[in-house]
Formats: sequence, C-alpha cells, structure tokens
Amino acid sequence: MAAMLFPWVPQAVSVAATEAPARPLRLCVDPDWAPYEWLDEDGRHRGIAADLLRLIAKGAGVGLQLVPTATWDESVSFARSGKCDALSFLNETPERRTWLSFTKPYFFDRNVIITRAEHPDIGDLAAMPRHTSVALPTATSVIERIGHDFPHLRIVPVASEADAFGMVEGREVDMTVRALTIAAYTIKTEGWFNLKIAGELPDYANRMRIGVVGRQPELVHRLDEAIDALTSEQVDEIVNRHVAIDVSTQTDFHLAAQIAVGFAALLLLAYLWIRHLGRLNRRLLELSTQLSHDIEARERAEEALKQSEEHYRLLVEMAQEGILVVQEQRVAYCNPAFAELVGYSPAELAQMDAFSDLIQADDLQRAQSNYARRIRGEDAEQRYPLRLMHKSGRLLWAETSGVPIVWNHAPATLNVINDITARKFAEERIQHMAEHDALTGLPNRSLLLDRLERALAAAQREARLVALLFIDLDGFKPVNDEYGHEVGDALLKAVAVRLGETLRHADTAARIGGDEFVALLPAITAAADALHIAGKLRAALSAPFDIGGRRIGISASFGVALYPQDGDTPAELMRKADAAMYVDKHARQAAGGAQ
Repeated sequence: MAAMLFPWVPQAVSVAATEAPARPLRLCVDPDWAPYEWLDEDGRHRGIAADLLRLIAKGAGVGLQLVPTATWDESVSFARSGKCDALSFLNETPERRTWLSFTKPYFFDRNVIITRAEHPDIGDLAAMPRHTSVALPTATSVIERIGHDFPHLRIVPVASEADAFGMVEGREVDMTVRALTIAAYTIKTEGWFNLKIAGELPDYANRMRIGVVGRQPELVHRLDEAIDALTSEQVDEIVNRHVAIDVSTQTDFHLAAQIAVGFAALLLLAYLWIRHLGRLNRRLLELSTQLSHDIEARERAEEALKQSEEHYRLLVEMAQEGILVVQEQRVAYCNPAFAELVGYSPAELAQMDAFSDLIQADDLQRAQSNYARRIRGEDAEQRYPLRLMHKSGRLLWAETSGVPIVWNHAPATLNVINDITARKFAEERIQHMAEHDALTGLPNRSLLLDRLERALAAAQREARLVALLFIDLDGFKPVNDEYGHEVGDALLKAVAVRLGETLRHADTAARIGGDEFVALLPAITAAADALHIAGKLRAALSAPFDIGGRRIGISASFGVALYPQDGDTPAELMRKADAAMYVDKHARQAAGGAQ
C-alpha cells in the first residue's frame, strides 16, 4: 500500500552524525489517533508517526522526551504554553505558521469524503446543497480549510475520528472528510460496513510534518536532513506494520466524470456515423441509377464514401474503450483496445463465439438476453457489469453497453466495453476489511451478527436448532505481560487457526474483541451436538502453542446458548452465551483450572 500512496520518499542519502543536544526534545502527540499515533496503556507512543519519528530523531541525533496528554487539544495547548518543544504529526497552515516552525513533510496521505453506502458519489463539495452537514474533529487543519473553502457547509465539531464516523453511521450528519489511511483503518476496525468512500479532495492532501515551537532553524535543519534520509522501504515497512491493507489504485472522480462524458459522446458519434453511412449508401444508389453514364459523378461519390469510412475507422480504432460488433453471436469486428483487453488477436476473435468463448458462465445468460432484446428492437440494460475471460485464463470485470446497428446489411449490436477490474477488486477489498478482524482475518462482530440473523431465519423456517458458543481465553493477559504484545498477537492468530481447523465447514468462528471469540453453529440436531463441539474446541485450545520457539499454554472458558430455548434474537443469544461463559469461568476458577 505505502509504495502506491507515498511515492515522495527519496532514496537514502548519508546523514552526518551530529552531537545530541544537551536537553532532549520535549514532544507532544495526539494520544488517540490510530493508526497514525496513540499512547498505549503503558503511556508509550505507538503508531506510524511514532515509528517514523524515532527514525528521524535517531538520524538527526536528537533525543525525544514524551510529554503525555489526554487529548490533541491539550497537546496543542501545551505547545502554545511552552510545556513541550514540538508537535509530532500535523499539517502546516497559515495560522500554525505564526507560532510553529515546520520541517519538510515526512508522510503524505489523501483526504477522502466518507458517507453512508446509499449516498451518491460526490465529485465536488462546492456543488453540495447549502447546510449539508460535515462532522470534523476539532483542532485539525482540515476543519480550518473546509470552513474557509466551503462556507455553505454546516460543520459539526467532534472530539475524535470515531465520533465523526459514528455520526455519519447514525445519520446525524451527511458526511465527514478524513485521510484515506484513517478511513480504511476505522471502517475496518469498527465494523462500519454501511460507510463508503464517496469522493476525494485532490487539493487537500495531508503533508504531515513536525511542528517545532518558535524559531529554531538549526533544529529544523537537522530534522529535515534526517527526513531526507528516510527510504521508501523504511516507510513501506512501518505503514504496512500498522495498516495491513493493499490499495493498488485510486479513483479520480473528476477524471471518471470526464471519461464517462467522453464515452457517451463516442458512442453517440459512432452511432450517428453508422446512420450517416446508411444514408450515404442510399444516396449513392440513387446517384448510380440516375447518373449511370456519368463516370465522373460516380467517382466523386465513391471518393466521398471512402473518406467517410476512413474517418469512422480512425475514430473507432483510436478509442481507448473496447468496441465490439456482434452479429449472429459471432465477433464481426473489434477495435485494437478490445483485442488488447482480452489478449486475443483480431484474427483469433473473428473465429470465436462472442458469448461462450469470452464471457464467464455465470454472466452468459444476462449478456445473451440483452443481445437478443437489442436485435429485436426492445429495451435492454445499459452499463451493466459482466466478467470476461482473458486468453491467459484470468477473469476481467467489464462494464458494457450497446446499441442495435445494421452491419453489412444485417442486424448486429455495437458494444462499448470498459475494464473495471481494478475498481471491483478495490470494492471487494474494502468490503472484506469492513467485515473481518484485522489481526486474525476472522469475521468481526458485524459479519457474525449478519450470519446469525440469517441462521435464525433459516432455522425458523426449517424448525432446527442454532447454537452460539462464547469463548474467552484464560491466561491471555499474563502472556502479553510476560512476552509482549507481538507474542500476544501471534497467539491470537494461532487460536483463530485452531478454531477454524476444529469447526465444521458450515460453522463460523469470529473474533469480537480482545481475547473473546464466538463460534456460530447454524445447523445442529440436538443440544448435545453443541456441547460435543464445545468440548472439541476446549481440547484443541488446551494443547500448548509454539509461538516463536516458546511453548505457551492457555485454556478457555465456554458459554453455550441455543435457539430457540435461550432466545430467538441475536442480542438474546449473545447475552445468554456471554452469561454462560462467565458461569463456566467462575466454576473453573473455583476448581483451580483457570487464571
């Protein structure tokens, strides 16, 4: 991800070691701005900014002394009053330049517009209706810029990123504007799958710098030299350590609008050219009949036709979109762009069935139905997606539309094909992040509740049982305390693997937070089945884990809830399973079998 988002990082250059200043640089940070930076439960500075700052400080020969604060507002206040010497991670603004000196930017990120999933995409904030509401965290550069550049918008100040996303999710405001990294991270970790990225603000790119209090040119110069020495590999490793996502491309909504308009104009022009050629052919026939003995007139008419055909051919063959003429379900013509898209030569395509040889089987009926309706002169779908099969065997997502034409005196369709593979993969990736736990890859609470609702609906129709197992790891905190969070995270991943290996294919294992897991058994025949599976899971988790050469043993407490005996809603079953788990935990503690 980082290589695509942050191409600004220069190649490594040598930085001369300098003697560290007598007093370390007192640093104020944002204590709650994951994944950029935050203070953990032990008061340590964590996150992307924290790791980058440690590299910069080391390269500059500057010591760092963290000044803990409770909020970003308090950090800004401390810097203004001289209680700290620098702010760690912020954009440069005219107001801030009055009391801060800024280093070069050491991290770039884009700002995007976040709305609910049903909201239309947004190409320009200036075109939004008056009093459109925008939730923005206080004491940030974006709230200053949005308020200045778009005075018709109603800004709703909030305390944190999570509050901004929560107000959009709850329909209390229309949108928020946040950095792409924050948007992807928050939507993923909080399970807000009803949110989407609806647009981008190209001129609002975040250029994150260190803000040094007052005028200290020598210190700023040393920090700039260390920033210049950062390599792209160092930045990539740090970003991917905290934000494990892979975004291969970005959507330029302004360019997309221009392409859509150009595509529509091209399609209309091609259609008008075809109709023009038809009228010209009829005119030539009349001239031939009337002026059969006038050779000079016939030659002029043939030259006009040749020029018209040449203009049309250049228009179509130079188009960036794939253009395909289908006649009697065969490829009658394709332009170079379409041949390149599917990997076949025009000669190969001329021998192929335009449907079964090129379209994935699941989309075949839809494409053939639309083709048949166009040939009959009936209304058909426009701009619909389907999957094409590349010559190499890989699948491509394409958006297609078409019109009926006459080709060589017979009915045919003219189709315009756009490659949307990258967009579809990005949408699927964002959807997966919104529904799965970032650490273990298991379904998160949102996806679990969705599957539980579906299972209950099916069980009600078919009069069968559903079981919910609530699982809490015993002895996990001592592992974190003794070996550190990296070992703890590795242990949680290993637990997730064992749960998946032990459960049946139709069952779901989910992580709902910390060391708490839930297993959904959507189809069991008796309560004893749930107890049997719980026993298998208990045995699987009780076996020692090999984590980085360490032999670590833990146990787990289980709570079981059954539909319909213990409830008929997801909330009731979750509550009953949780309560049953605590009963089991207390019983195990009393027997000396738990933490």
